[in-house]
Amino acid sequence: MAQNQTQDMKQQSDESDIYIGKLLNSRYLLKKVIGKGGMGRVYLAEDIAKGGMLVAVKILMVSIINQQMSHRFGREIFISAQLGRKSKNIVRVLSYGVTDEQIPYYVMEYLQGKNLKDILKLEYLSLPKFLEISQQICLGLYCAHQGVSYKGKIYPVVHRDIKPENILIDEDAKKSEMVKILDFGIAKFLTERSGITLTDSFIGSLPYCSPEHMEGQKILDVRSDIYSLGVLMFEMITGRHPFYTTSKSFGTWYQLHRFQPPPTFAEVNSQVQVPQELQKLVIRCLAKEIEDRPQSVSEILDTLVQVQKELDHEPRNTSYSLVSNSEKNLVLITTLSEKACLEKTWPKNKPISLIGFPHLLHTTQGIIPTFWAMLPQAEIAKFIQKKHITEFISKVNLYPMVLWVTMLYDFQSSLNRWLSYYLDLKDPRGQKLVMTLAEMGYYHLLFFSLEEPERCSHVITLTLTSDQRQQLADYINLSQTTNPLVLPKQAKNLLKTEYEKVKLEILQKLASNQKNDTTTTKSWIAKLFDNLF
Repeated sequence: MAQNQTQDMKQQSDESDIYIGKLLNSRYLLKKVIGKGGMGRVYLAEDIAKGGMLVAVKILMVSIINQQMSHRFGREIFISAQLGRKSKNIVRVLSYGVTDEQIPYYVMEYLQGKNLKDILKLEYLSLPKFLEISQQICLGLYCAHQGVSYKGKIYPVVHRDIKPENILIDEDAKKSEMVKILDFGIAKFLTERSGITLTDSFIGSLPYCSPEHMEGQKILDVRSDIYSLGVLMFEMITGRHPFYTTSKSFGTWYQLHRFQPPPTFAEVNSQVQVPQELQKLVIRCLAKEIEDRPQSVSEILDTLVQVQKELDHEPRNTSYSLVSNSEKNLVLITTLSEKACLEKTWPKNKPISLIGFPHLLHTTQGIIPTFWAMLPQAEIAKFIQKKHITEFISKVNLYPMVLWVTMLYDFQSSLNRWLSYYLDLKDPRGQKLVMTLAEMGYYHLLFFSLEEPERCSHVITLTLTSDQRQQLADYINLSQTTNPLVLPKQAKNLLKTEYEKVKLEILQKLASNQKNDTTTTKSWIAKLFDNLF
């Protein structure tokens, strides 16, 4: 009886909704409401242009009042759409627009499943399930925090509203549960259009907001998301929120987030048995000061993977970073493309010699920038676990060309190698390489040994800094507006001269950072210069 009454109330609510049965943009036929929240409503719809394919349409709670606001909405949705293409753990955005009433909406892939809020209402998660879901959330956040390219600039994306409702568990996935993060950029868009009054214009979910978010800081970085993730992980493990209150007031939640120390897991749920390392991680995420939290999602991933390995009774691998060898673990997209690299063979049109060259590798994860290098096997073994430095040198104001440099060195043996290649931005291939480097933020370095040159022997992934990605994006922009003042050959000579200066600067910087005594350092520098010249 009660169930029938609930269904009747839902049907009446849907019938009173002005958008049910409406055709948006002469394309999306809205069928029923499938979700409600503080930011708007989500509808199940049919894409008429795609033969009635099911999609999800989110209509926001605000109206577009001017052209500036329209551009801002378009920017955030465009960035969100890029994220969905880069990470399988971020929902794909397909389109966007405004209704006849000037209400913004966007169209997403339709996924069958439950959000994390509905799941946590019934039970807290087992440790294996927690690890699986948490790693996928982290992978999506890691991709967003790395940033996307928009009009030639790299924009790190902070979600601002990580909460259970925005984590969808797709139960239709083939092998295991697939986690999708929803609503990237929407909280930022709504905040920017609201004005500057703190409590009146505050956009966010109070139980999951970081202290600095509630204090109205206009520029939030990734550590704000990490705080919200900490609240979410605490709740997933224990089944309860770390800060209990019946109040819904802004002031009460601010006092809790800013001043109340988080409890231990045992204090809120004595039945939970969690590794100490995991509990320390969650408590660190809940630190009041941003400097005391993990500084990136990669730190959280490292710990989650180590806990997973211990749970699977696997030996600890202290050199692990962002990648797990366990088949049960969910891994970064780079791991899959690294495996594809290891299957590559040395091109038949390349000589068997000490050379290196860049290559855009087509994988199931997309196009990945790579650099292929052939070295003696003994050198490769020394460079694998050592430090690597990436530099980009250019004088785009004279000619659109970038010198891509990777330095490999081993301090113990005083061995170093410099891999370099000129990328001409007037050449579509060179331009594509630079654009892909800026967008992806990393590249794979493939090693082929002189002794056994047929197949790739090792592969490592090198990450670019946000400044380097911005630098590459700027090179692309300048190359499209600047007329060359010198010939390509002259440009190479200029970059070569600059390259030698950079080499010396790097060597001097490395030397100054060494903790060895002065005699050892001088000997090391002498050997490096002998190798260099």
